[in-house]
Amino acid sequence: MKQANERRCQPRYRLGEGAIAVSANNPGHIQNISMGGLSFVYLHSEEQVVAGDCVDILDGQNDFFMEAIPCRTVSEKLLINESSFSMIRMVQRSLEFGQLSKAQKVQLEAYIVQHSTAYA
Repeated sequence: MKQANERRCQPRYRLGEGAIAVSANNPGHIQNISMGGLSFVYLHSEEQVVAGDCVDILDGQNDFFMEAIPCRTVSEKLLINESSFSMIRMVQRSLEFGQLSKAQKVQLEAYIVQHSTAYA
């Protein structure tokens, strides 16, 4: 099986702490983003949640909101907590964007250019 970074066709960027993705009612902090997709971490729930076919991006610090971005889940993994005493479990979900409209591409590219902090 190929490593996730080998499948990436476009560079990934880090965003500030306020960048949130919401997929299938699971809000989480965006770890990295590109024009082709994003990765985010959210709180694990015992309830089985079906991955959605779209994602919303919200960044209140930068007054940015983009909704209903078509996507598919590429990977999802339970993250290992280094503290054996913690009951909190986190999940990392990686999404690949589907066909974006021209307006969505322009909006997403402008957001990445203006608000990314570094390469991921």
